[in-house]
Amino acid sequence: MNKAVPKEEDLGLSTSYQENTSSKNSGYSQQLRHPAWQLCMLILSIYALASLSLEALVITDPEISKILVTVDLMICLVFLADFLFLFFTATSKRSYMLTWGWIDLISSIPMAEPLRWGRLARVVRIVSILRAVKSIRVIGDTIKVSPFETLSVMTFVIVFVSLSISAGLILEFERGFESQLKSSSDALWWSFLSVMNAKAGFHLPVSPEGILTTVYLNKVGLLLFAYINGSVVAWLVSSRSRAASVVEE
Repeated sequence: MNKAVPKEEDLGLSTSYQENTSSKNSGYSQQLRHPAWQLCMLILSIYALASLSLEALVITDPEISKILVTVDLMICLVFLADFLFLFFTATSKRSYMLTWGWIDLISSIPMAEPLRWGRLARVVRIVSILRAVKSIRVIGDTIKVSPFETLSVMTFVIVFVSLSISAGLILEFERGFESQLKSSSDALWWSFLSVMNAKAGFHLPVSPEGILTTVYLNKVGLLLFAYINGSVVAWLVSSRSRAASVVEE
């Protein structure tokens, strides 16, 4: 008697992928819960590697190098938080540390050139995890389940990358002009206040490219404020809906 072959839907592959993979690698099975966060870590890892390469091979201005070092320190803090989360939530902490945990740890250490290249292994690991997911449709379905988390992660990535890249570019744009934006601290402060849409408290660029970059950061700031306002409104609506349902019961 021929036994019927079950379909993928009957097996529940799209909804129980994490349970199936956890038995294969209990050390970091937690990572598959948030594909949007994995994409964020992938972007930051590639960005950190690119910054390291530019700092070592291309950048000669010490002020721009200071900006890259500052940005690298902030990325390392994110990497460290990710490592701590994965370590404390891993089913087997020993398995996690013996496989990828030690690389995650040393790649989170700033100001150590050989260890910073450990982020290349982080990129390979994250890409392999994303490829391990059965299909792009599964990733999309998982992201749709948590749209707020996805929006939060992507907003963070856009703001952080825009702020840091603009801080480095403004020093190059203002070179040769009678500008007061000459140091790394000036550039970082200008970039932050531009995102905050501040109208005073920082030196304005005088080069055409610098002015356009300021306008761009202002628009990124509007995106950030729209996200914050939308989050607050969504929270208030959700709270009111819960309160109304409690009253009806």
